[in-house]
Amino acid sequence: MNGTRDPKADFLTIYKDIRRPGADKLLAWLASTDFFTAPAGAKHHGAFPGGLVIHSLNVYRRLREITIRDLTPRDALGPAPISEREEETVAILGLLHDVCKAGVYHAETKRRRNPETGVWEDYLGYTFRDPLPLGHGEKSLYQIARFIRLEDHEALAIRWHMGAYDAAAHTDLRDLSAAMDATPWVWRLHEADMCAAHIDERGTDE
Repeated sequence: MNGTRDPKADFLTIYKDIRRPGADKLLAWLASTDFFTAPAGAKHHGAFPGGLVIHSLNVYRRLREITIRDLTPRDALGPAPISEREEETVAILGLLHDVCKAGVYHAETKRRRNPETGVWEDYLGYTFRDPLPLGHGEKSLYQIARFIRLEDHEALAIRWHMGAYDAAAHTDLRDLSAAMDATPWVWRLHEADMCAAHIDERGTDE
């Protein structure tokens, strides 16, 4: 992502595609949290201030590309258009799938051995503490649904966007498989999330 751009401004511009009743209240709630300054993780991709909103934008862009790819016939001369309804779904899923991460990463001074010098040093890291431990996708779903009404396919995609990495899938894959069979948005969002984390944000860990 271009470092000269303002991620929050980009987020707010795209957020205008979400026109449902309550969207303004949802945005006000996000602004009242650390969503726009939080990291995307404690140690891995986006483990820096503002990493969460950058990750959300990366997922949005990947999801939009994947959606166009899936809607475009193989013999088409150009990419398929996206309807306003689909644009809204892409914005909701991409921008909001990880709202569960707001308020859970706490900056703390930690110690580590410098790999080059072997000397122990202080560094600013993050510790995960969740005041509302509902689960990952479940928590995002709960927080979003407090403000706006989600379509069934959107709720399923947010709930299962971690795919097989979701803790619930470790014991029983039937619900995940059923969700993926129910709507392509589940695996579209999961693919977008994986592409953002492992391609777009590679090397952005601490």
